[in-house]
Amino acid sequence: MPIIKNDDGTVSVEFGTGDIKIGSGMMFDEERGLVTFIEQEPKPIGYYEKQAEKQVDLAVYPVHLVFKNTDSLDVLIERLIKTRKYMTGELDVWND
Repeated sequence: MPIIKNDDGTVSVEFGTGDIKIGSGMMFDEERGLVTFIEQEPKPIGYYEKQAEKQVDLAVYPVHLVFKNTDSLDVLIERLIKTRKYMTGELDVWND
């Protein structure tokens, strides 16, 4: 199961098998950016499927990231890039 609600109240989202659909868009107020995650039948990683509806019911998506400004989005992108460098060995997580 790729999206796991842990006993301590945290949520883990495990990527890498194509069974998480990642969506992107804007909140209804059109001022905040949105990234959503929901489980799906496995598909090739990176598979793109255009959302049929312009608005979605967020209650259907168990995990959403909401960004009030692009600075907060930039920080997440930077951390993802750094994590990629750890995974590829470009950076050493213990000596960074």
